[in-house]
Formats: sequence, structure tokens, C-alpha cells
Amino acid sequence: ADGCTGRAVVLDAALDVTFRAICEMLIGPQEDAHKLGQLQSDVMDVTQAMLALPIRLPGTRFYRGLQARKRIMDALRQEICMRRENGLKLDRRDDFLQTLLLKSHMDSPEEALTDEQILDNILTLIIAGQVTTATAITWMVKYLGDNTDLQEKLRSIQLDLASKHHDAPLTLQHLNTMDYAYKTVKESLRMATIVSWFPRVALKDCQVAGFHIKKDWIINVDARSIHYDPAVYDNPTLFDPSRFNVCIVVSLKKL
Repeated sequence: ADGCTGRAVVLDAALDVTFRAICEMLIGPQEDAHKLGQLQSDVMDVTQAMLALPIRLPGTRFYRGLQARKRIMDALRQEICMRRENGLKLDRRDDFLQTLLLKSHMDSPEEALTDEQILDNILTLIIAGQVTTATAITWMVKYLGDNTDLQEKLRSIQLDLASKHHDAPLTLQHLNTMDYAYKTVKESLRMATIVSWFPRVALKDCQVAGFHIKKDWIINVDARSIHYDPAVYDNPTLFDPSRFNVCIVVSLKKL
């Protein structure tokens, strides 16, 4: 936040929120603010390195990412060692790391995950759960800021929900009642298309829209084009959460 103007950089705030949330789910609450800040900085360096030229020279983004990944892995190894020393079965934590460690401990040697596999899983999920979620939140704030009538409608619904539950902490049951908020999130994801395209491997020879696709070909799905296709969404450039009041079913022939 800018103390002089009262402005806030939404993306920065969203990154802080999502990073703390994903870390709590994956490796549990982190009491040391300095270590958490260092971990967040390292994760961001790794994320940026994924889009950099693979040049292993000091000073490059790729090199910084490699060094940051090493620090992350070292910190996670220390966490794993500490939990094992304290006794896995006596530890009452229910985060994802604990689940993986317990499963690995109970599985047969052939099926058990190695420490490196556990570390890779944790780092992958931290990266996947932080940046894309924070970016989606930022775009949603932007769209609601551009459409104040929809913003007020959503705020009114959420305040009414809070009053009914006497401002108690949210539960999954509460989230299941937030129908309009859910549609607002879906519309924000459609408009922003956080992941514009994604690859898929063809499991067998097939025909799609007149094109012959052979088994093992890698196909890139252009999500943005689908999200802005008027054959799929009416008036696609309009931010309208109510479009999800009905299921959208489209024949492949229209794509």
C-alpha cells in the first residue's frame, strides 16, 4: 500500500495472501516471518526463471532461479528431517507434506515416494497455487472496479451472508452458498484467461473439427480463443457473471 495516496498494488497484496494460504496447506503455518519472506522471494525467482533463457551465468534470471531452487530444497529437507526426528506418527499436523511423509513411511519400498519426489511435488504446488491464483484475484478486482453495479451486488450478497452467520469464520458450507461469488470468479477466469493455452497429448488417433490428429501428438489448446468465441459465449467481451446461470454446452462443430 502507498501511505501517501492510500493506493494499494492489488497483485502484490494478492501474492502475499495466496502464498501464505498455499504454504499453510502444503507445509503448515510458518511462524518465522523472515524465513517465510525468504521462501516467497525464492519461489518468485524460480517462477521467473521458468520463463528465462537457460543461461547458467551469474546475474541471469535463470541462474538466480537455480540458486533459489537450491535454497528452497534445502529448507524443505530441514523441515522433513525435523518432522522425522520428532516422530511422524506423533506429529498431529495435517498439511500436505505430512500426508506425503506418512504415506511414504507406510508404503512398501517399491511404492514409496523418494524425498526428491516429495520435494518436487511441494515446490510445484507452491508455484502453481500462488501466481495463477493471485493473478486471477487481481483481474477480478479490476473487473469489479470497472463494473461498480456488479461490485455492489456482490458486496450486498456477501454482507447479508455474513450477518446471517454472525461474522463467524467461513467454512466449506458457507462457500457452497456463495453462488454469485462463484459465478464472478468463473467470469473473471474466462475474461482474463490466466493460462492462455495448455498442451495435451493425444492418447490415440482421432479427428477433431476435420483435422486428423495422430497418437502421441502434442496439441496446444487455445483457451483464450475459446473464451472469446461468440459461438460459445454471447457478447464475449462483456463482463457478465450471470452468463453462468445456465450450463454452456457447445458442439465441437461450432468450435
